[in-house]
Amino acid sequence: MAPRSLRIALAGLLGTFAVGCGGESDSTTSTTDAVVTSTAEDAVAPLDLDQYLLHVDEGPGLEPLSSPQTESGEPFPLPEGGAEMLERSGYISMTYQTGRGDSIAGVSSVLAFETDAGARDWMTYETSDEVLRHELPDGKFTWFQVPDVPGATGWTGPDLHGNAIGNVYWTQGRCMMLISIETGGPRVELLSAGAKAIYERTGGTCPDE
Repeated sequence: MAPRSLRIALAGLLGTFAVGCGGESDSTTSTTDAVVTSTAEDAVAPLDLDQYLLHVDEGPGLEPLSSPQTESGEPFPLPEGGAEMLERSGYISMTYQTGRGDSIAGVSSVLAFETDAGARDWMTYETSDEVLRHELPDGKFTWFQVPDVPGATGWTGPDLHGNAIGNVYWTQGRCMMLISIETGGPRVELLSAGAKAIYERTGGTCPDE
């Protein structure tokens, strides 16, 4: 059973996306749907964060569907007060890449901030009950930790369509890392393996400039 389509819902919160099963890729979907980009006046030169994304041989084993994308607009539809929180956190940009494999689809993302504290603050906000309930009002979340990655936490549960999804978040310096997958198989093990692989390969770092 292979995923038929993959769509990042506004390329951010929870790495939310929906996939179907069977058939070929749906050509009407886009990995950059509804992403808000900044204007020339307020654009900030993005960091080169491609190496901090999940590799095909790590964790879930996702084959890239596209080249890494970087956006400097809001990473997802924010609850009331979210834009102010994003600004206070010193958000710079988000780099992400979609992928899929046998009966699995997902996205690896890196959100860059001006400071380490900003990345930690945003992770706390993004994993808060307020934000999760804004995106998935009736969601039932099962939380887990990743002992091999300092501060890493994640959850599994159904999306708005009942698909089995999972997410893991952690920070490396001023980067907040996020891996999101949808699969009918084990999710905690795959997400944990992906987070550990990135953390160990990059030495838990994030570029200073």
